[in-house]
Amino acid sequence: MESHAVGQLYAEGKPFPEMLTTVTDPNIEVFQVTTDLESDAHAPAMHSSHGLFTPDGRRFVFHRQRGTANGPGKVVLTLCEIADGFKLRDLTDEDNAKAPILSLDGRFLYYFVDNGASDKPHIILKRISLDDFKRETLLVVDGPVEGVGRVPRGGGMYDGLSISRDGKRLSTSCSFYTDTDPMFSSLIVDLEKMTIRGFQFEKYNWRPFGTYYRGNDPRYVHHLLFGHSHYRSGMDVHGKWYSEKADDVPRPTLHVLTDEGVQAGVIPIGDEGEGVDHACWRGGLYEIVTHTSSTRTAKHWRGIMLTAAPVACKPEDQYKGARVPGAKRVELTRYITRPDVCHHSWDASGTHVVCDTEGWHQDGLAAYLWLGTVVKGPDGAPCLTPKYLIHPKSAWSGSYWTECQPALSPDLKTVFVNSDFCCKAGHPQLFAIRGFEFPKGVDRSVTT
Repeated sequence: MESHAVGQLYAEGKPFPEMLTTVTDPNIEVFQVTTDLESDAHAPAMHSSHGLFTPDGRRFVFHRQRGTANGPGKVVLTLCEIADGFKLRDLTDEDNAKAPILSLDGRFLYYFVDNGASDKPHIILKRISLDDFKRETLLVVDGPVEGVGRVPRGGGMYDGLSISRDGKRLSTSCSFYTDTDPMFSSLIVDLEKMTIRGFQFEKYNWRPFGTYYRGNDPRYVHHLLFGHSHYRSGMDVHGKWYSEKADDVPRPTLHVLTDEGVQAGVIPIGDEGEGVDHACWRGGLYEIVTHTSSTRTAKHWRGIMLTAAPVACKPEDQYKGARVPGAKRVELTRYITRPDVCHHSWDASGTHVVCDTEGWHQDGLAAYLWLGTVVKGPDGAPCLTPKYLIHPKSAWSGSYWTECQPALSPDLKTVFVNSDFCCKAGHPQLFAIRGFEFPKGVDRSVTT
């Protein structure tokens, strides 16, 4: 395992035709971006991956865990130079670096260093230039946070960061433990005033993290999507995982809040026979899209994709999911007999998407990637036209949980994907797919 100075350019990747199959589009190329099997590498979670590409799609930031062959490893935020043969640059060398996001112009990477588990608990917001790779400390939070009244403590900062479309605010979440109370809070950083404040949305769940609206409508620029799990869960002060039902709401619910913590609407998804999972903004549209396991739409299981705009409602209706009064929703996969969706990465227009599938069988080895284009359906409403992309052959579930987590570049030319194929099971490397084309607008009027 070779070490590199921050910003130093190095080559590691290679073509990887082994992932191609008989039915793969002949124009597709696959590259193994990381090849050091002493270190894991993976694209970030789907709700933040769009914010880790530069706007031109030529650079991408991902997570590297150095030395995982001998333990949990040290996270290194790493830059992939897509336009330079997928060469790499390490961007961090601190312990506990996490929650990266790029500035809107792609010139800077913001990230946190979570020292909440140290003897003197604190978190640090830093920024590194992608031009000269100089770092600067922007904010040290070592005292009680406004709106929370406690010091960040416990090392439970969520590994996600979101930036508002005016570039003025960041959203994340963090643990605020005492010796007897494992509490969490959402956090908002004002980048102009360089201040931090918090509000509590689901204070006993480990990721009360909101993602900013991706579009340009000024009415919504400070709106955040939250998932409400209705569970108390996380790591306790002794490092032991706990999870228990917090109330009698039977399934997760989706909410849009302002970054002042005021509810602006709920998402009418979730009911008996209809779950809620992996919700995100549908590109820059003021709509939420989520996948769900459905037993309501056919006699067989369908992994459908639903989209809906936030609905204002009375407080007593906010947890009713699909039964919220005034709900308007569309199943984008309604013309596909047996759809299968898990993680999904959308372009800014909300038209193009790359998805992986649930892959519950054979330790997840059945999971594959597909491309989708939203077109006007025969009923006049939007629907997805799908196209097979590739089979990453990763041990998605079962014993290993190396989820594929595809990430689509904004120029629609590159898909990054995690896989432990040809690696040690449970220890993913990062792969890149190029040369694909999205499906055209064709009629998908297949009986459901």
